[in-house]
Amino acid sequence: MGKHSFIISAIILTMGGFFAKAIGALYKIPLTNILGSNGIGLYYLVFPVYSLIIVLCSSGIAVAVSTEVAKCRKLRHRYNEQKILQVSIVLSFILSLVLTIITLCLSRVLAEAQGNVNVRIGYIAIAPSIIISSLIATVRGYFQGIENMVPTTVSLIIEQIVKLSVGLILAYKLSVFGINYAVLGAILGVTFSELVAVIVITINFVIYKGQLDYNYRRLICKTKRRFGVIGYLKNKAVIFQCDICRREVYRCLPNRQRYSNKEAMLKIIKIAIPSTLSGLILPIATMLDSFLIINILNSSGVSTMTSTALYGLFGGVVQSLISLPIIVISAISTALVPSLSGLVVHNDTNELVHRINFFIKITWLVSIIAVVFIYVFAEGIIEFLYGDGLINVYINEFEYAVKLLQMNSVSIIYSAFLQTNTVILQVTGGASAPFWASLVALPIRVLLLRLLVAIPDINIYGAVISNTLYLATINIALTVIIKKKIALEYQFYKHLFKPVLIGMVCLFIGLLGYNFLSQFVNYLATICIVSIVIFLVYVIWIYFGKVLTRKEKEYLCFRKKITKKSNRM
Repeated sequence: MGKHSFIISAIILTMGGFFAKAIGALYKIPLTNILGSNGIGLYYLVFPVYSLIIVLCSSGIAVAVSTEVAKCRKLRHRYNEQKILQVSIVLSFILSLVLTIITLCLSRVLAEAQGNVNVRIGYIAIAPSIIISSLIATVRGYFQGIENMVPTTVSLIIEQIVKLSVGLILAYKLSVFGINYAVLGAILGVTFSELVAVIVITINFVIYKGQLDYNYRRLICKTKRRFGVIGYLKNKAVIFQCDICRREVYRCLPNRQRYSNKEAMLKIIKIAIPSTLSGLILPIATMLDSFLIINILNSSGVSTMTSTALYGLFGGVVQSLISLPIIVISAISTALVPSLSGLVVHNDTNELVHRINFFIKITWLVSIIAVVFIYVFAEGIIEFLYGDGLINVYINEFEYAVKLLQMNSVSIIYSAFLQTNTVILQVTGGASAPFWASLVALPIRVLLLRLLVAIPDINIYGAVISNTLYLATINIALTVIIKKKIALEYQFYKHLFKPVLIGMVCLFIGLLGYNFLSQFVNYLATICIVSIVIFLVYVIWIYFGKVLTRKEKEYLCFRKKITKKSNRM
């Protein structure tokens, strides 16, 4: 894969992720109108536990598949590549089946522990999708390992479209029987969308299988194919070098190190266990929120209906909006895993360190501008997406949503860096470190949650404060660990202070422009005009302010590729 391929892959995943999130946002607008804040609270009480289960049975296996398939591809070992996929599917199916049965058996216990027994029917409705989602994640991991992000993006978009249409229809039709049945219809829409997604990803796999022949039988060179053996790579592959262009290529030695089922399983488990532990960080915290927040609010004198509405605003409306900017970092992370794994196989330490430094810098720049956008346009975003669905029956829902979104915008930086640090540690051999860091920080989060949410003047805002401090603590610990492993090439003023300064200037421009223009045009036009101005100021200042090095600019604008073509001409 070329130097620019991971950027292309990240762009594909980002565009697909934003499109899917846009569909999800459109889905939540009419869904909020149908269910109301109380129904949305019931709807989102199911997903913290569901997300935790999905992480347990699929996320680690998906990362293992992506990493091992990328290594097999670099060594031109097709047999091992297929063996890894086959064993992963079997493991994922068995594990998800066991967890599905456990979820069905404990559905009532989970609902009662969350403070609302009506949630039980939601667990029953969503249980079948655990198996389906696990199989989808495994196949997506395979496609990511071969650095083909199109099937993942296509299946994700179709999944969201089906969820939107089927979920809204079922919720609307069943709403005549009561709010609990309307929530049941929306959750059944999720299960049906997962079923359609697994069909789509399977069709993609069948179609692309014939196109994924990496020319194992011959070595490709754009010049004459004259290669000489110059060495061996860890006794696994022959290193060839073209006599004309000096291009090095690798081919696995025939019949060398073919994996048995046991060997493939051990390789998957070796990567999957620490990756799963890392993936448990946010689901565990979110699940604890679903169990604690409503119960703490109830104990402080808030009614169950109001408590559920407040949790619906925090866990459903605000958290889903905060996750939008993280799509960019998540896409870059997903695209970089196979690329960095290939560098580890080739023992290219210099390029590995450079890409990791570039990855950290991009995370910092993207998260800062995301905080600016969310904080400045919080009121307009809530008005556009949920203005008609938020009411004042129990609380002033609109005011709560705006303040929660603005307060929670700071957590974007820590959430983005959590993904970045996790991927870096997975590649450099410290995949379990994020889990242990979060385990140490978790008691702090729970303690702050109990203390702050119980205060009537703070209530749900305490969840935002505890979440932000929790993520910050984890990232500080992970940064210390990474600095011991990798030489981070950073200057305080150039790489840390200057982006913050630029972000503060953009924040000032945004607030000033939004307050001024909102007096003359509607909020949609104001958001469009001010966001364009902020984006242009930020990008131009970053590009010409020497925040990025020349090589890093080549990653983003393909300057080196264009120069090479012009030289050939």
